[in-house]
Amino acid sequence: MVAKVRKQRSGAFPAAAPAPIVNIAERRSKRESIQPGRKTGVFVAVPSVSGKVHMSIAMALARALASNAIAECPFHFSIHIEAAKRGIDYARNCIVRTFLEQSDDDWLMMIDDDQVVPENFWQLCTVRDADVVSALTPVWVCNMDPETMLRVNNYGVDAESRCYNLPCPADAVTQPYRVPILGTGCIAIRRRVFAPRPHGVGAAPFYFTYLEDRKVRAGEDVNFSVECNRAGFVLAVHPGVRFDHVKELPLWQVEQYYRARKAMEAAGRTLTDAQRLSIG
Repeated sequence: MVAKVRKQRSGAFPAAAPAPIVNIAERRSKRESIQPGRKTGVFVAVPSVSGKVHMSIAMALARALASNAIAECPFHFSIHIEAAKRGIDYARNCIVRTFLEQSDDDWLMMIDDDQVVPENFWQLCTVRDADVVSALTPVWVCNMDPETMLRVNNYGVDAESRCYNLPCPADAVTQPYRVPILGTGCIAIRRRVFAPRPHGVGAAPFYFTYLEDRKVRAGEDVNFSVECNRAGFVLAVHPGVRFDHVKELPLWQVEQYYRARKAMEAAGRTLTDAQRLSIG
């Protein structure tokens, strides 16, 4: 459902994609509206097969709607729950179409239904020099080496064009940084990103690709990031915005992870890029 839809529609998409910006640390966190005096619109959407969401998401959505009445709030929030849609790529594309057709908001923020939302989630939409911004969130990968199972959702690309999880940044790293691949569990995307091809990624940019044996070659997050890079958009991670991630998993698996990490550290080893590959 869409809580509130304003009648005014946004203007035409820009004719060309923005030029890539290598260093996004020089200018950031300055809000710019499409029109002077207009609040930046943020369309917060949650894909959920069951229609249920984590309690922190419900609380965040309620606070966001309440803040619309506060004159000092620089944002105007709309909310949407995309229920009963399988698989996740189809659900995300349905959200994109609803965002484009039923809102004039500047940002689309997608939050998966198993995420725990921090109070500063809105800061993803304050990064000036990026077009797609992800928060940090932990992920659990159980089909790899046991010492590599706990990771975070920022990614690099190796010399063979394989995607791997980057290490979690140090606590001292607080400013957004550019990455080639983003996770999509907690992500904010500017409206212009969905411009028709070739100037944008179009209205259905989320999809899986497969190997000949039908194993997943790349998930919808990787392929979306690749499409954004092709169109010239800037992808960034905001390390100051940290979501948590609720998962059901066997506790012996957690014990296995900690034993393996302890043995690795005792031996003076560190993880290699190959060990952090995101798909085995």
